[in-house]
Amino acid sequence: MKTASGRTSSVLLLAVLCSLNAGGLFASDINLPGVPVIAQAFRTPVASVQWTFSAFMIGIAVSQAVYGPISDAYGRKRVIVSGLGLFAAASLMCATAPTVGVFGAGRLLQALGAGSGMVLGRAVISDLCDEKDAARMFATVMPIVGVSPSIAPLVGGYLTTYVSWRAPFVVTALLGLVTLVVMVVSIPESLPPERRSKHLGVTLKGYPTLLARPLFWAYTLNLAVAYGGYFGYLAASPLVFEKMGLATRTTSFCYISVSVAYVAGNLVSRTLVRKRPVNQLLWMGHGFFLAGALMMLGLGLSGAGTPWGLLVLLFMPVMTFGNGFLLPLSMSAGVTTFRATAGSASGLMGALQLLAASLGIFLSSRLPAGDLFALGWFVLAAAVLGICAFALFLSLASRQLSRTRKGDDDAHVADKRDGALQEVAAQ
Repeated sequence: MKTASGRTSSVLLLAVLCSLNAGGLFASDINLPGVPVIAQAFRTPVASVQWTFSAFMIGIAVSQAVYGPISDAYGRKRVIVSGLGLFAAASLMCATAPTVGVFGAGRLLQALGAGSGMVLGRAVISDLCDEKDAARMFATVMPIVGVSPSIAPLVGGYLTTYVSWRAPFVVTALLGLVTLVVMVVSIPESLPPERRSKHLGVTLKGYPTLLARPLFWAYTLNLAVAYGGYFGYLAASPLVFEKMGLATRTTSFCYISVSVAYVAGNLVSRTLVRKRPVNQLLWMGHGFFLAGALMMLGLGLSGAGTPWGLLVLLFMPVMTFGNGFLLPLSMSAGVTTFRATAGSASGLMGALQLLAASLGIFLSSRLPAGDLFALGWFVLAAAVLGICAFALFLSLASRQLSRTRKGDDDAHVADKRDGALQEVAAQ
């Protein structure tokens, strides 16, 4: 590690980085098993509680676009500490909310706070660590981030069953406060003043250029479809499991398989990328995503109840295994393709990805409650949309590249012709 991190315990730093990177996803999913209970407590339709997941995703999406440039100008620590403070306060707001409206506002603010850690946790690693240490740190942190969505419902299910639906938000508040205190006391600023610059204006100026590039959309829509389909499933699934007669505590175990499958897909894609082109692997990811969606729809068409309906716990992981290809490889390809505007590309892709998650949650909340058949059509529509969009924008990108090369060739020919005419005139 670099000098700044030498003063910090590696174990403590690793714990803080895990909390920063995984905290947002943990907070997002911790109340999944309690959705029906929360709706009953507020005497409101379940769809109103499901919509608060959309509010959370919107908050995370907004933070993706702004926290990075702000931290480039003012330093990482100040921004992270402010975000953690907001996260803790908003978690308590959710825990004490008297109405679903206040609860939704608290979820939005909670996401805006959590976004600081999710966006800047990776930046802190690159600031404090040299290349080899950073690789080892990422290799440790990212699997923990990958499994956090399965651990969160497990914790939340037990808290909701044995304490209250409000208890999970007290836990997230404590998590935020502990991380904040350790951050203030023990973690140094990772970006010294001499390396800071005001990049916010540059980032915003780079957005229109990116939006005009088909290749940007090819990779970004992969992220959008993968996240939209996945979070739509997360929002709708508690009612599916409730309809099957599963208790809240049992439901909390139903999210382990999807996270394990995602981590497995991530590891397999990381191995294969050394030997195969990225776009080929992305098509493989779409293939798994489509296969899982077809299985889900087939299960819905069969009208199977408990216990056969629980095959959803095997079919949905096929989709998330595909996400293990689509999410990391699309983000990597998008950022490396636009190296000159890598910061802008990363922020904009992340924002659009999470906005798509919000849209997926909104749409799935409008499905008939607990209807596995309708959920199957939803994920199949997402899979087909992803395949069509990827094919379309790769084709448009290829045409754009051909036109660019033709223009360069024409310019080269014109230069040679002008040179020849100048030689004739000189003679």
